[in-house]
Amino acid sequence: MSTTAAASRLNPDKLKANAIATTGFSDWGEGDFSEALERLCRSAVDEAGFGEHGLASFAGRIDKALTTRLQLIADRSRYPEIAQQQINAPLIVAGLPRSGTTILHALLAQDPAVRSPQKWEVDEPSPPPRKESYTTDPRIAESQAGIDALPDKFKAMHAMGATLPDECNSIMMMAFLSPNYGATASIPSYMRWLVGEADMAPAFAIHRAMLQNLQAFAPGRNWVLKAPPYLWWIDDLFRAYPDAKLVITHRDPSEVMPSNSSLIAFLQSLNAPVDLLAVGQEQTDIWGLGIDRLLAVRASGRHADRIMDSQYQDFITDPMQVVRAVYARFGMSLSNEAIAAMAAFMAENQQGKHGKHEYEAEDYGLDRATLRERFAKYIQTFSIPVRG
Repeated sequence: MSTTAAASRLNPDKLKANAIATTGFSDWGEGDFSEALERLCRSAVDEAGFGEHGLASFAGRIDKALTTRLQLIADRSRYPEIAQQQINAPLIVAGLPRSGTTILHALLAQDPAVRSPQKWEVDEPSPPPRKESYTTDPRIAESQAGIDALPDKFKAMHAMGATLPDECNSIMMMAFLSPNYGATASIPSYMRWLVGEADMAPAFAIHRAMLQNLQAFAPGRNWVLKAPPYLWWIDDLFRAYPDAKLVITHRDPSEVMPSNSSLIAFLQSLNAPVDLLAVGQEQTDIWGLGIDRLLAVRASGRHADRIMDSQYQDFITDPMQVVRAVYARFGMSLSNEAIAAMAAFMAENQQGKHGKHEYEAEDYGLDRATLRERFAKYIQTFSIPVRG
């Protein structure tokens, strides 16, 4: 695919104009995303190496984010009560990818009293979901059909379901400030800018707008959220939600980095040829920066009363004990109904349910000793168990 063709298809002004024509709406809401979209498109044109299929897929993701954003903002005019919603004391899970964030988030979300953004409603948030039809909404089946069509290899790597909670970085795609774009394309200049320089205020603005939309007619006691990328943006997170409660999961980085590199390489391979060594290096670099920022925040004492640490190995040993510790740490009430729902969920979602994730660290230029040296301070600070 020529650079000229890619530049034409990924022209920010053309993409925005198409979304306006498709939806009939033109209000983009709070938070200027122009720079983020321009950097994303430029990086994809210059670096991703797309063929025709890969370019169409990537452009389609941007089209989807733009049209969904326009529809979401239009709902705020149609339903004035959306903008009045208060997002109080969200419980948020973060940590390195592949460190148990997904399963802990899903388990906490089983509490009937809380609210999590399920994948189907993040996919199609407009019109706002309703409490009376929350479990029967036709968008659930549409979302699940898309998931069912995904390759089995991917399902073995990452648990997904229409009624499972989605990640905040999926929401932030509407601000074009999300590593989800880098998960499906090699766009290193965009990723360096995203984790190193980007102003995240527009991402949190659309994040809040989404939660308000989903909560207006289907409320819960509080939100339970999750995003590994919050490691890069802990201070931004607490500026957006000063009363947030943050659980950070910890796992040996020498196990995490190869697993995550394998996942990213597979996703990128669906759209373009992949340099496995470059994937391994980039993942180590960007998540190394996230850990460095985490260590700096913890050393400073900032937000200490609102952060809890949780070991991946403890979760593997006794998931419910970890849940009880989270609720105790933040003074939350764990009902018998919640305990029963969580137990049923764990019984239905044992590790390896969709197959085993196979990979070799060496394929990505990674080895246990080098990774443990890079993350030595992190391992020591949080007393992370290591094997071998």
